[in-house]
Amino acid sequence: MKFQLITLFEYNLWANQKFGETLKGGAFKNPKILTFISHILNAQLIWIDRINGKASETKVWTEYPIESAVDKLLESSQAWLEMLENESDFDRMISYQNALGDSHSSVIYDIISHVANHGTHHRGQYLCFDLWENLFCSSRSC
Repeated sequence: MKFQLITLFEYNLWANQKFGETLKGGAFKNPKILTFISHILNAQLIWIDRINGKASETKVWTEYPIESAVDKLLESSQAWLEMLENESDFDRMISYQNALGDSHSSVIYDIISHVANHGTHHRGQYLCFDLWENLFCSSRSC
């Protein structure tokens, strides 16, 4: 299982690198794109803090300047790989409080799956916005 999870987060790092390269190139018009990359970053930071038993100071919808968001996202993606290398019990239950202060418990494996899928989902939203802007908005006023 560990090998598969590491492979999943190697993909996550690669995808975030490609995403970051595109965004740093300034090839987007829709301001929601900044929201997505910041939100992916925030989720990675919040969940790794929870796994490490820390209360996160990170807010779910905080936005960062693009350069900072990309750099922090790549650092966070690397931190996830390091955590996976060091984790020995993926069935370990952790307890945490969500952004509303509600108490929850989750198995680390489920959190890892959620974080990977969460990033993929929001990168996919970016692609939809990008396609819309380039296919439709270039010939119309959007």
